[in-house]
Amino acid sequence: MRQIMIHAPRGRGKEILAAATARGAVNVAAMEGRDAKGGAVDLLMLSLSNHEIGPLLDALEHLPDLHATLAPQGVLPLRPPAEEAAEQVQDVASRSPLEIVLGGLQSVGSWKGFLGYAASAGVVVWAGLFTNTVYLLTAAMLIAPFAGPAMNAALATARGDAVLLGRAVGRYFAALATTILVAGLLTLVLGQQVSTELMVATSMVSSVAILLPLMAGAAGALNLCQSERSSLVSGAATGMLVAASLAPPAGLVGIGAVMGEWGMVRSAFFLLLLQLAGINLAGAVVFRLFGLKPGGTRLARG
Repeated sequence: MRQIMIHAPRGRGKEILAAATARGAVNVAAMEGRDAKGGAVDLLMLSLSNHEIGPLLDALEHLPDLHATLAPQGVLPLRPPAEEAAEQVQDVASRSPLEIVLGGLQSVGSWKGFLGYAASAGVVVWAGLFTNTVYLLTAAMLIAPFAGPAMNAALATARGDAVLLGRAVGRYFAALATTILVAGLLTLVLGQQVSTELMVATSMVSSVAILLPLMAGAAGALNLCQSERSSLVSGAATGMLVAASLAPPAGLVGIGAVMGEWGMVRSAFFLLLLQLAGINLAGAVVFRLFGLKPGGTRLARG
């Protein structure tokens, strides 16, 4: 369940209370208050099932000057009788479509930190490929910021949101370009001329290469849709799975371009496009299964 606070002009509190109660709201508190301009308002605080948040806001959208604050963390509402506490906290429903979309939009944040992580991943993935060290590639997967824009692209595809899709794909390729550039510059500065075994292995395209991005996209979307208390896998783990299919080929593109190994470059670039397509397809399918679709009062774009 989620906690939500709503305030509207004085006299509309009973209407909000009736709509919330009809949708199973619990631990409801109503009071009179003042807004920032000194106007009289009715203020309600309540706990509501994840999937009732969107319908409640849609039902109240006609109210003038409606303000809602949604707490992004799950809450455990307890109420009498005490012996029913175990049953009362078992609501582990998936996140509401509204919350998933708003979370995706909120993740489109600072470019400085985003590109900083991409550059750091470029250094580490280059070191791993250059020294033939697998655990350095694993470290690069942990810090590569590819999961965010890849999941936002799948989210935009599921909703038909061209604006969000353009922003997500733009950030995706900006991160890839940064990683590629850093790996290429390091290769140029150190004068690397010989392909390592790990570079050759990374450039190979197997017949099952599509399976990794499909599973990464599905796992990433599933993690974003599930309630935090019902998820058995951390967001960092699924983010690493997405980056696992993207970080090594990105570094290889930069290294191969400087070395003149155009066969490796073509192979690695094809892998990058294949990974993006697979992640986007699988992620979009999972998001649609969890109820994300075009439209909605507060998310009409799409």
